[in-house]
Amino acid sequence: MWGRDAKTILPNLASSWEMNEEGTELTFHLRQGVRWSDGEPFNADDIMFWFEDVVLNEELTPAFPSWLRSGGEPCTMEKIDDYTVKFTFAAPAGLIMDSLAFNGNSIINYPRHYLERFHINYADEAELNQMIEERGFEEWFQLFGAEVNPSQNPDLPTLRPWKLVTRNWTTTATAERNPYYWKVDTEGKQLPYFDQVFWNIVSSVDLIPLRIVSGEVDMQAMYIGFPNYTLLMENREAGDYNVFLWDPGLSGSTMFVNQTRTPADEVRDLLRQRDFRVALSKAMNRDEFNELFYFGLAQNVLTLYPQALAEDPEVQDLFAYDVEEANRLLASVGLDQRDGEGMRMLPSGQQLTLRLFGHAAYPIHRDVAEVEAQFLNEVGLRTTIEFVAGELWTPRLQTSDYDILCYDADYAPGNLFWLAYPRSIFPVDLSTYWASLWGWYYATNGQNGEQHEGEAAGLVDLWEQVKITVDRAERQQLVDEGFRVQVANLWTIPIFGGDISPCVVKNGFRNVPEVGSLAYPVYSPKIYNPEHFYMQA
Repeated sequence: MWGRDAKTILPNLASSWEMNEEGTELTFHLRQGVRWSDGEPFNADDIMFWFEDVVLNEELTPAFPSWLRSGGEPCTMEKIDDYTVKFTFAAPAGLIMDSLAFNGNSIINYPRHYLERFHINYADEAELNQMIEERGFEEWFQLFGAEVNPSQNPDLPTLRPWKLVTRNWTTTATAERNPYYWKVDTEGKQLPYFDQVFWNIVSSVDLIPLRIVSGEVDMQAMYIGFPNYTLLMENREAGDYNVFLWDPGLSGSTMFVNQTRTPADEVRDLLRQRDFRVALSKAMNRDEFNELFYFGLAQNVLTLYPQALAEDPEVQDLFAYDVEEANRLLASVGLDQRDGEGMRMLPSGQQLTLRLFGHAAYPIHRDVAEVEAQFLNEVGLRTTIEFVAGELWTPRLQTSDYDILCYDADYAPGNLFWLAYPRSIFPVDLSTYWASLWGWYYATNGQNGEQHEGEAAGLVDLWEQVKITVDRAERQQLVDEGFRVQVANLWTIPIFGGDISPCVVKNGFRNVPEVGSLAYPVYSPKIYNPEHFYMQA
């Protein structure tokens, strides 16, 4: 797991590990004596079940996970003894430890003793078919998927501090302490301290600040947004809470210009022109954004990049506000015609409308998108804004039906989170917002999406080199080259550098750090050991 500094990898369920000099064999020693929440022992058989019966089962895992590949080949795994497993790779696996710190949660979700009854390789055929019918499924893997999902199956054993017991997720969710949780505090007392954890479920993230100021929340670190900072500070006494300022661990809002936009038409051709993207960047007044959303406290976008890039005058110029130059560049790419409203038209004479797109769970990005739209309108670019709910997010990425996606980029000053989530630099998964179909193609080994083109194909080759480079200094040089290619093409256009986000903690709620990171790739606030949180009487 990641340490509290969000950079260091610490032992957890694996008490130790070692890699051979070539970087092709990684051996894990599991912590002995750990039990699942139903009291059954956790050991290497559970890990082997995950790999052999889930990862290698094409019905459950249609595409072999890219993070378990090296040199283009899938890894293998073997059980050495009851508490030792070994990964073997065809080429050096330079990122495997970072990837495991991020993806490791998926490995420990598969208690073999419980899940075998739902797996076609082990279950009695008649009993399995009866369960499939009774649950309303058509295939065994649909049943298995439901049973392994803790939000759908509260009976699933867990290794975590608390076990979800809620079936109805409409208004509240509840978790109860795992009686067999394996961690203790410094005095030998079994963790977690809280016997139960409750979540209030709201229909909109806009309701969260209102719940906080009314005193209904003990701790909230996600989905608040800095624009609510003044409201939260003014109501601290009435709501009986304190407000900490945490680092989101990512860059602030970023414009991802979609290179695989559908349909593949005249607008896609426009989005693929570098001068057009530079014009978008130069149309943005970042100082005004910073004052409007962060009281001037967000960092400059240049802090996102390696020092050599940040000090390059040509790179600095890419982010300089210059409406005259933006207009010149737009005209140079064929957008020199305007309609009766003064808005730019495509070279074909058709109306041009840029579709800004985002996730409804993050209102800060919608607010930023509205200001982005104003700046784009000022240089003659008509826009629409659409933010969708979570269930519509992935399908939209799979169709790539948007022009500019408004979201965080997964890099920020001084962190290594891009190692676990490289999508903002390298097009290697579906959530490569600047080219979702290219990323999907890589992640599914060519089964879905579109094959990479141009310099993006070179980024994929570079990522393969990153993955097989064990030496961190050499690997950082390769990543810096990835940054250079990304900045040179400006597929991602950051509006802010690192920003800040409120974390609200009820007075008396202890062991929450005043300074922290909210970064998703390290599963914050998990890195701050929530099992140690308690309410002072």
